[in-house]
Amino acid sequence: MQRIKYFLGLPIIVLITTINICCGQTYKIVYDETGLGKGHITFSGALFHQHKKDVPVFKIDLPDQKGLDIYDVQMQVSQSIQKTIETTLDIQNEFIYTFRKITVKRKDSWVFEIIPVRKTSSGIELITEFSIDFKTKPQQINGTRNGPLNTFESALASGDIYKIAVQKTGIHKLDFAFLETKLGIKTNQVNPKNIKIYGNGGGRLPENNSFFRHDDLVENAIFVSGENDGKFDEGDYILFYAEGADVWKFDTNKNQYHFDKNIYDDINYYFLKIDNGPGLRIIDQNEITQNPGITLNTFETLQRHESDIINLLGANPGTSGTGKEWYGELFKGQREIDFTSKFDFKDIDLTQQIAAKAVFAGRSSRSTSVTFVFGNQTFSAGMNGVNIGDNEASYASKALLDKKFLLSSNNPQVLVKYPSTSPESEGWLDYIELIFTKKLNLSAPQISFRNQISKDFDIAAFEFENYSNQLVWDITNPLRPQTVKITNNSIRFATNGNIKEFIVFTGLSGALEPISGVKIKNQNLHQHDKIDMLLVYHPDFETAVQEFKTHRNKHSGLNIVATTVEELYNEFSSGKVDPVAIRDMAKMLYNRNPDFNFLFLFGDGSYDYKGLMPNLKKENFVPVYETDNSLHPIDGFPADDFYGLLDENEGGDLFGGLDIAIGRLPVKSPPEADILVKKIIHYDTSPSTLGEWRMRTGYAADDEDSGTHIRDIDEIARNTANNFPLFNQQKVYFDAYPQVATAGDPRYPEATNALNNNAFAGQLTNTYLGHGGPQGWAQERVLTLKDIKGWTNYDKLFLMITATCSFGAYDDPKIVSPGEESILNAKGGAIALYSTTRSVYTNSNKQLTDAVHRILFQKTNGVSPTFGDVLKDGKNKNSSEFTIENSRKFTLLGDPSQQIALPKENIVITSINNKPLDENSDTLKAMTFIEISGEILDKNNIVIDNFNGTLFTTIYDKVNELRTLQNDTRSPLFPFDVYQNIIFKGKTSVVNGRFSYGFWVPKDINYNIGRGRISMYASDEVSRDAAGYSNAIRIGGSSTNGITDDLPPRVDVYLNDESFVSGGITNENPILLVKLEDDFGINVTGNAVGHDITSILNDNSSDAKILNDFFEAEKNNFKAGTVMFPLKELSPGKHTIRVKAWDIANNSAEKSTEFLVVNGEREFLERVLNYPNPFTTQTKFQFEHDLNNTNLDIFVYIYSISGKLVKTVEHSDYYSGNRVNDVRWNGKDDFEDKLARGVYLYKIKIHSKELNISRESKFEKLVIL
Repeated sequence: MQRIKYFLGLPIIVLITTINICCGQTYKIVYDETGLGKGHITFSGALFHQHKKDVPVFKIDLPDQKGLDIYDVQMQVSQSIQKTIETTLDIQNEFIYTFRKITVKRKDSWVFEIIPVRKTSSGIELITEFSIDFKTKPQQINGTRNGPLNTFESALASGDIYKIAVQKTGIHKLDFAFLETKLGIKTNQVNPKNIKIYGNGGGRLPENNSFFRHDDLVENAIFVSGENDGKFDEGDYILFYAEGADVWKFDTNKNQYHFDKNIYDDINYYFLKIDNGPGLRIIDQNEITQNPGITLNTFETLQRHESDIINLLGANPGTSGTGKEWYGELFKGQREIDFTSKFDFKDIDLTQQIAAKAVFAGRSSRSTSVTFVFGNQTFSAGMNGVNIGDNEASYASKALLDKKFLLSSNNPQVLVKYPSTSPESEGWLDYIELIFTKKLNLSAPQISFRNQISKDFDIAAFEFENYSNQLVWDITNPLRPQTVKITNNSIRFATNGNIKEFIVFTGLSGALEPISGVKIKNQNLHQHDKIDMLLVYHPDFETAVQEFKTHRNKHSGLNIVATTVEELYNEFSSGKVDPVAIRDMAKMLYNRNPDFNFLFLFGDGSYDYKGLMPNLKKENFVPVYETDNSLHPIDGFPADDFYGLLDENEGGDLFGGLDIAIGRLPVKSPPEADILVKKIIHYDTSPSTLGEWRMRTGYAADDEDSGTHIRDIDEIARNTANNFPLFNQQKVYFDAYPQVATAGDPRYPEATNALNNNAFAGQLTNTYLGHGGPQGWAQERVLTLKDIKGWTNYDKLFLMITATCSFGAYDDPKIVSPGEESILNAKGGAIALYSTTRSVYTNSNKQLTDAVHRILFQKTNGVSPTFGDVLKDGKNKNSSEFTIENSRKFTLLGDPSQQIALPKENIVITSINNKPLDENSDTLKAMTFIEISGEILDKNNIVIDNFNGTLFTTIYDKVNELRTLQNDTRSPLFPFDVYQNIIFKGKTSVVNGRFSYGFWVPKDINYNIGRGRISMYASDEVSRDAAGYSNAIRIGGSSTNGITDDLPPRVDVYLNDESFVSGGITNENPILLVKLEDDFGINVTGNAVGHDITSILNDNSSDAKILNDFFEAEKNNFKAGTVMFPLKELSPGKHTIRVKAWDIANNSAEKSTEFLVVNGEREFLERVLNYPNPFTTQTKFQFEHDLNNTNLDIFVYIYSISGKLVKTVEHSDYYSGNRVNDVRWNGKDDFEDKLARGVYLYKIKIHSKELNISRESKFEKLVIL
């Protein structure tokens, strides 16, 4: 016996207590006395219960026991403190604790968790010291699951294979006509002895890894009539036993029958194989000569009515479809339904009890009850009322019936009644299940029969009525049926203590026929070994998948096996749709290769596996695993994590440690698949993605809730700044912006603008904590679907981390969630998301988000982590029985193997004004000239002398302390820090790994001397980049020498590009382009009121936009630079925009321009002219059009005055704006001969291949002199 002691303390103001563990490790628990006084209990490192709001959980990872298993864990309280306070916490009268083993990558660890508070008669009691006693024993070596080892050769790897679909359970026939007509088999070329049938029966695969399942396809024993002559003649046929998708099973532990309803597929499949070897045939069962201990002339019939019609949460507009439970007939207008016709009571034995089970769901604000009538028996079951107006409460309550009784009639009526208790009440039947005894009357073509009474006897017998040469097969093992000899209208059998099952049928005439069949290609997924990634996709996405596979193999060196869902089902679930098949293949690869690490689900999933919901698109391309619950919108959710729980003790409860990283692309069409693969490749390889955006990380937080979201996100941001100070943080805390009243809910327009502007400028990551849902972020709609669809940051794609409700839900086809829109955006948005699929809890959100941020920016041996590994490891650090459910709702939408774009190399400053950067470095004073030099270093701090490219530098003044505005009563004042005021932004050449640049420090700095920040990013503009920072520079004071500057800066204003002329045409979302230049540089500090770069649209000075952050200097020229700023949703018509800028000496200048916004629905190619006109040797064609931001093929057709085409001028280029003015012509024809002087006609045609759109102008005139 070992004992480990833990001490927890309560503070006077703040309590800090130390927990001593045997190994010398210590833990601290900090109670917040302020919260405690209000009945809110928390401490440092507290986890919070996933089903009980604000209930704290103390988690301990027990020391490694070095090959020993822990058991018999007991907890003893040593010390505690009583508090006489009221609390609303949902806590018990006893201390609740749990202990579980967690296995990750075959390594075990143990987790102890306790809720260290309980209710007392006078208040609460908190544990301050406790100990854990446990015993150890030798650890059992993890074996394989209960079943055969994985083969390396599938049954489908060779031979001619035909996939056969069956819908019902029973004896099936394949006759000459079926083989020839339906399967296309040339039977005259087939030796029937070589015909084989494979299949694994019906039902669903077990979710628990340790439960038995067949590996690959199992050959079934079949009967082939006429095979002995080696030919398949017209009268020959095959008989085989097949199960449908649903099956009955006997649970020996519970000693009762269980119906396995297949929620994934209505069809089961078998595989006919023809090759050179003989097939398995049905054999005769050994004849029993002993007298039976019991002779039965009755059997147990298993009958169930279940109509899967509706998913209740899916039908509700306010919730997402969820779970594995489907319901049938509606009880609303009709309150009583007769189900008598759904059951066959013929030959019922009224002396035996009938076992009835039923499930019903009721929705009402009041308690209700449902009544079940079975002939002379009536039973009622009650249901609690639900909160009709709350979309986060249970949608309906369940009623369960489980009764045994005698009937008085052999034709009983079966009724269900649900009386109305309120106008809104409604109910739905799930199922009615009846098991009763029938006389063994052979009046049907096929009858399967069994009787559990028989298992109590060594030898038993069944005796038939109306026997007439029928055949009987023992189907106890449905894959190996045996023929049973009938003697004197009865059969005898040995039970071996088990229930035996048989089927009696009338031979060929009573056999069923499969509903379809098709020949399939050979396949062998079982052959794969040493695989890094399993990619499962829908065949619609074949082209995109192959492009991705080639890229990931070349770029990342991954060995990938890509399989369609159907191929995977064929080998792992006998052809049926079943999510567990995906997990089972992943487990096979995991068992074979410890480095197997990625599962990539390439296709959208749907809770509606079978496409049952009316008016709902069928989008189950790659299935999702759904939890059982279909009535509670929080407790029911999709969980791709299921596929990554691969150790033997894991499975359907979703508990355990993830062994592999999992990601999904929620694509629904080949174009979407192509878009996302191109985004992935672009992010990985395109030189245009190299930029300083890779050093910006965004943090956003909702308001209200007592400041919880802001407090949590800022703690995460501060932790990240301490751990990874390289990155420049941008904080958009909603309550730090003015709240604007509207006719509906209030809004935060400036916060919305900040988010959109940050997306435009680019961020490496963007993290949000707060309220949200299918429409976006926050009650104030700070981020909406419209915003997301408008993002155009294709070269600056970010990882989006959203700890908010349902933002990333992908499994309900009735909506496209904001998370899906973010990644599916073809022009930008996210490269990947860590997002939530259902409602989640604030406290647990913060824990997982913080864990992710502690891993996300951490390189290993200079290698950036992958999106999948970060989320996997973050979740494993939060594997708590009390909190695991919340983390399972977070999913990765994206490629799990994609590395985050962290800069690869390092940048250091070697000198400031020719002095080393240290305590004695020069202070950056206002109006002084500063020279900075530095180097690009590799991970060994050696200069990379073949690094040539561009350095981007941003120098910040001292950190700013900002405060929230307390816009709402539940929004407390919250201070937070951010680097905001920019002293200098510049671009400099890097030559042979070294750089040097200079600039003038602006007049508008904070004159108090303190530490500023230099942020540096460099790229070779091909594939390599580097980053560095320093928070050691001193900034403040002013120069005694100064400069003389009274000249204002030069300001030029354009729309989209420099070809724009005042009065030109744009679309509704143009880019404001400003060119700035000054002898001493442009002021972008933002320190002095009114000295910003600003733009004012249509003279609305109250809505001036500050453009400082969008300024980018020219390379090697601190005097000049450019501003690019997105204008959004401008109304059609004439507009003016005025831009004002300041130089570092506070001289200002402004410039305005006019432009005409044309509605995006209007197609145009106009304002066509050529200049000069007339001309002699050269002219340029100019025009305006609506096809901006695309490559254009331009054709200028020139005609003689008689209409003859004399010249076609062709030109192709990318145009970001709406104006073209660079198509030149020298006045010669296609043979380079000069055309005669005179008047000619011309028209212009443009075409975008990307958009597949063309435009054509009217005719214009030109004159050649």
